[in-house]
Amino acid sequence: MQGEATYSDEVNHRARIWFFPNKFWAATKGMPKEEVNKLMEEVEKFAEEKNVEALRKYPFVFVGDPYTDQDQVA
Repeated sequence: MQGEATYSDEVNHRARIWFFPNKFWAATKGMPKEEVNKLMEEVEKFAEEKNVEALRKYPFVFVGDPYTDQDQVA
C-alpha cells in the first residue's frame, strides 16, 4: 500500500537539482576531455554538498522545479 505524499515531500521534490545533459554537452563542446571531467567533478561535488548557490552558475543545472513557470512563483 502506498502512502500519501506529505507537504515536506512536495517541498523536497521542488528543491531538486536537475542536470540537463544536452546543455552540458553544448556548454563543453570543444573542451579538452580533462577539462570536461574536472567540470563534471566540480558539479557533482556541489550537488553532493547541496550547494545550490554554486550550482546556479551553471547553465546546464537547474535547482527547483523546471516545470513551474518561474514568472508565476511568488
